[in-house]
Amino acid sequence: MPLDLRAYAPSDAEALTDLLHRSYAGLAERGLNFTAATQDVELTRWRAAAGPTWLLADGDAPVATLTLSLPPATFLQGLTAEAAAPGRAWLNQMAVAPEHRGQGHARRLLEAALAHAVEEGVTAVGVDTAAPAADLLDLYRRWGFAERDLIRWPGKTYDSVVLVRELAPA
Repeated sequence: MPLDLRAYAPSDAEALTDLLHRSYAGLAERGLNFTAATQDVELTRWRAAAGPTWLLADGDAPVATLTLSLPPATFLQGLTAEAAAPGRAWLNQMAVAPEHRGQGHARRLLEAALAHAVEEGVTAVGVDTAAPAADLLDLYRRWGFAERDLIRWPGKTYDSVVLVRELAPA
């Protein structure tokens, strides 16, 4: 049965928090203290409100998610000029449940986010992820993102690589 692509609703916050915890658990086990690995429901609500958030759902259960911040968070803009550039959007808290990985769900969410970004006049989309997470960096490179900067979020145990993908106008 195909998964439904739909917009996040505030009533999804608890299930989305659980999905994020499960999805980021392996990274936490590697010593990477991603916010999504331990955030509470209120922080999930706040982060999902940063821009359109999509879910791939099996019935009511979210199995994958992605948020597109339009514009990128002000704090992030202070960490890297890439986030402050005009026409920029940012990918946040992308997650796929471990039992649903390898089925193209993250790609489907990315395509929805990029299509929305182009409709909104965005000229480039950025993302940042832990420098030690070679698997994630490889994924973003395969998706056409290029490394642009290195930042350190306060309280994190790792540096984050900033990657950007230019978008063609609609």
